[in-house]
Amino acid sequence: MSSAHDEDALGRIDRALLRRLLAYATPHRRLFATSVVVLFLGFGVELIGPTIVQLAIDGPIAGYLAGTLDFVDARAGLLLWIGTYLVALVLIAWVRYGEVTLMAATGQAVVLDIRRALFRHLQALSPSFYDKNPVGRLVTRVTGDVEALNELFTSGVVILIRDVVKILGVVAFLFWIHAGLALIVCVFVPPLIGLSLAFRNQARSSHHLVRGKNALLNGYTTEAVMGMRVIQLFGQEGKARSKFAKLTDDYLRANLRTIFWFALFYPLVEFVLYAMEGTVIWRAAHAISLDTLTPGRLLQFWLIVEVMAGPIRELGEKYNVLQAAMASSERIFRVLDTPSEVRPPAEPRSPRVAKRGAIRFEQVGFSYDGVTPVLRGIDFAAAPGERIALVGATGAGKSTVISLLARFYDAQSGRITVDGQDVRDYDPRELRARIAVVPQDVFLFAGTIEENISLGREGIDHARVVRAAEAVLASRFIERLPGGYSAPVAERGATFSTGQRQLLAFARALAGDPDLIVLDEATAHIDTETEDWIQEGLKHLLEGRTAVVIAHRLSTITSSDRILVFHHGEIREIGTHAELLAKNGIYARLYRLQFA
Repeated sequence: MSSAHDEDALGRIDRALLRRLLAYATPHRRLFATSVVVLFLGFGVELIGPTIVQLAIDGPIAGYLAGTLDFVDARAGLLLWIGTYLVALVLIAWVRYGEVTLMAATGQAVVLDIRRALFRHLQALSPSFYDKNPVGRLVTRVTGDVEALNELFTSGVVILIRDVVKILGVVAFLFWIHAGLALIVCVFVPPLIGLSLAFRNQARSSHHLVRGKNALLNGYTTEAVMGMRVIQLFGQEGKARSKFAKLTDDYLRANLRTIFWFALFYPLVEFVLYAMEGTVIWRAAHAISLDTLTPGRLLQFWLIVEVMAGPIRELGEKYNVLQAAMASSERIFRVLDTPSEVRPPAEPRSPRVAKRGAIRFEQVGFSYDGVTPVLRGIDFAAAPGERIALVGATGAGKSTVISLLARFYDAQSGRITVDGQDVRDYDPRELRARIAVVPQDVFLFAGTIEENISLGREGIDHARVVRAAEAVLASRFIERLPGGYSAPVAERGATFSTGQRQLLAFARALAGDPDLIVLDEATAHIDTETEDWIQEGLKHLLEGRTAVVIAHRLSTITSSDRILVFHHGEIREIGTHAELLAKNGIYARLYRLQFA
């Protein structure tokens, strides 16, 4: 593929990205249009000052020097133009204020919409997406990358267009003042624009590199902070520092590459501008000697060239902003264009029977990577109110069954039903509202205990929170805390014990009055006393509800109605505790290993 073709493709990508980005400005088109009008009005106002200076020099000052005006008349005329100039400065200041305010408001409004759309899409993505993407990188998308788009709307594409129009408008005005001097300017403008275009290519690749290194750094920082206790326990601080140092060095080098190109571009532009200004002065001196140019016109010409020089100097910086936004937008749209592997049905259907909690797996097969099977031919049913236990070695497929039941993933073969309805025909939110999953690793949010139990769900008031906590005996430790249910919860519940966090998770699950309760190894790390509390509470709470319990501690599931023994992704044994012991198979071997 030729380089020319690559450049064309790059241009098309830029235009496509810009069209998508500008589409987010459509709901704010009035504000956006007003901003554009004020920007171009500001360009017109900028030409007032040089014109007033020209009229003052070629009017009262020139008249006084030529002897056609006395001192009093010349001073009166000059004061009039000075007053006019001061009024013009106030007008320019107000227009500038309008520019900054309106563009900032537009940028923030658009960025708010993009950030909300991105977060909303992240919520809709399947767990498999989060399995493949580090948290730190996703945080960078929602914060740093989105903020880069704010720069695009406040000082990027619109101002870039304005500056290009300003350059063209200034050149036309310069021809009106003096064609000879304007031609000199025209000779130097193409090299300046060429430098800016050449800089664009380097800026694009550099900003891609910077954003990539920044995402890696954020990802590792998030991981290291979350796992700091493990790092300290195993004495890995040195290795962690080394890896962090390498990532920061990579990020530094990426930034230095961007700085290098920008530092090279700016002096080259200045050199060309100084050469242009020197040539203009030399040619202007000759024109004044021939009386084809007045001193006032020369100063007017010079000041207007400065009006144009500003945008030319900043053209590379604007490309800098634009390319940073392009790099960020590509990353953002890559996330937005990622489809969810689990999609809600076009027309969700309600179950054909009343809510009861019956579940059925019919020859279900599943693979995370599409190659290695995790589940094969899983076939079982649970009647309403029945308590089913899933046991087996780590990696046997027990937790995958729960993920499929809650429809975090879709099975590649077979069918799963809840109350006779295929889970793929449910709205995922309705399905998950009926299934309370208590994971082994409980996640608590910063807030209060009551907020963590209710999670803001409709219909769950304070009284319902208290009833749920009392049912699982979580109230025993909650009521001892200062503030009780209003007691603060630190990030991830760091101030609570493992048992306390799991009791809160029980209360959270039961507050929603679910049809099915799933305990995913929830008692694996609870002390004996706390486990006794939970078993006592669950004995009453599981009445009338279907329960699926996953546990390595077989003592917690001996009273289950049925036990399903998983081995290498298949159900090898089914029966009660006594029946499975009598079979003397996999379950009996696991039981003997635990109680030997």
